[in-house]
Amino acid sequence: MTPAPTDPTLLTRLLTRAVEAAGRADADGFTAATTDLAAFDAEQARVVLGWVLRRALEEQHPDGLDADDLCAAVAATAGGAAWFGGLDPRILVVVLVAALGEHPDPEEVPRLGHALVLQHAVLLVHDLATGPGRPLRRALDAALAEVRRAETMEMP
Repeated sequence: MTPAPTDPTLLTRLLTRAVEAAGRADADGFTAATTDLAAFDAEQARVVLGWVLRRALEEQHPDGLDADDLCAAVAATAGGAAWFGGLDPRILVVVLVAALGEHPDPEEVPRLGHALVLQHAVLLVHDLATGPGRPLRRALDAALAEVRRAETMEMP
């Protein structure tokens, strides 16, 4: 069974709202926005967020990433998101590693809720994929185009 296609307008609006709330360090707005995002199609939201993060890391580290680069990304995001009461740097690591295509053994990682993982992914997107010369809309449009392309490809 093929998953239903994303509603790109809704997903873009939800992600933008969540990232903007993170940028304002607005804990209540962030919680509300990420709660709405968590109600969206979980797999498609994860795919888009993962693609945005992977692309941001590739652009910032064109010669490749190493452990120090990932540690610096986690430290920067954790430092900037101290306002978020649910912050757990270990989850930031899990999200980054997953965005790069490596998924840890579920037994090695405590069972994490979808909403908490999304919140950490949004914090990383805010920190790594937005800023001067890096508009969120451009990253989301590229990610959604990639999702649409992948949805039209048939699996062998």
